[in-house]
Amino acid sequence: MWIGLIGMLWAVLAVAHPMPESRVWIDTTPSGLRLTLQLPLNRLEYGFGQPLADLPGTVLARHSEALSRYLLRHVAVRSYGRSWQASPPQLTVVGTNASAELEAVMDLRAPDGAGRRAPALVYDAITHEVRTHRVQVFLRSDWAGGFANKPPLLLGELSHGHDRLPVPLEPARTGASVLRLLQEGSLHIAEGTDHLLFLLMLLVVAPLAASGHRWSRVRPVRQALRHTALVVTAFTVGHTITLVLGSLGLVSVPTRPVEVAVAATIAVAAWHAWRPLFARAEAWMALGFGCIHGMAFSASLSGAGLTPWQHAQALLAFNLGIEAMQLAAVVVVMPALLVLVRTQPARSATLRRGVSAIVGALALAWLIERLGLASLGALSSIADGWPVLALIPGLLWLAALVGGSGRRLRVTASED
Repeated sequence: MWIGLIGMLWAVLAVAHPMPESRVWIDTTPSGLRLTLQLPLNRLEYGFGQPLADLPGTVLARHSEALSRYLLRHVAVRSYGRSWQASPPQLTVVGTNASAELEAVMDLRAPDGAGRRAPALVYDAITHEVRTHRVQVFLRSDWAGGFANKPPLLLGELSHGHDRLPVPLEPARTGASVLRLLQEGSLHIAEGTDHLLFLLMLLVVAPLAASGHRWSRVRPVRQALRHTALVVTAFTVGHTITLVLGSLGLVSVPTRPVEVAVAATIAVAAWHAWRPLFARAEAWMALGFGCIHGMAFSASLSGAGLTPWQHAQALLAFNLGIEAMQLAAVVVVMPALLVLVRTQPARSATLRRGVSAIVGALALAWLIERLGLASLGALSSIADGWPVLALIPGLLWLAALVGGSGRRLRVTASED
């Protein structure tokens, strides 16, 4: 009976206090694999045979070489019956308390003809001694197979008596990750209604020039196109700067303040479209606000597990995808705006104010929700979907076509 009670108590304690697990993060490299191991010191000391958890700060000074030899004995990769060559791991202790971990980075090189795309992880660090220990294994990046900038994929779990796990990799394809990141960048801006609405507010007033606090004259076509190119380029430069800095981890801002700031930029841009606030500084406005939008973009691009060269390619591809979608938006909207401001100036002004009011209302709804002041689910669902993005350009083109047709009819009637 006592044995049963003790067993039940042990089970309850195990549920209440889950055992720390090890984790293995797998990244492919041109020559093989890079493994990043995270091993809790309070479990590693049982497998290693020496006390480690009491003084985490002295672990490497006391046991660095012995720990390297231990990991080389208990961690391996094989394919087609052949072992891969492992380099000595780079060791770091993370944390200073009872939950401190040893982080080890190991590069493994596949021998010629050993099947670089069909590896199997052979691993029994800690588990060869601690029967209750579990090791979670994740694929973090596979550049050649197109698995980049994705959430890590859980491949499986290793434990005592289960020390082998195949690592399924897609066939290597030239440019697979670059193409995927191009698509991701374009989809990110296409699905980012807030970013496109900000760009729309820049474009709506691009054919116009201000005097005082009014949009008072229409720019000549060439001047309007040059001004559009300047403003869009400034926005691009701004968001590229912070996209790079944020993705590299050089600038880090919590997501919520960034999203609040993005909503605020749209509200300001909508007010500017109604009545000029930055009449002589639109490019500077686009540059500064672009920096804010770039921080939002950077949250969608992670360089985890990538080499510096792969990360550079990822940044370039993702940003080119964003620029391609922005250019598509300019091509769709600008011809209608250029026609409308020339053929129907009064209707153009009314439509501009109406669009800026709609966008301003949506921006304020985002701002209220992102500040946590209220939940405006219905309005947010409208703002977060394609209908708004399709409706506004559709109205612009409809007005432009109606205006152009009316003008042609008046010219024909006067000739008759």
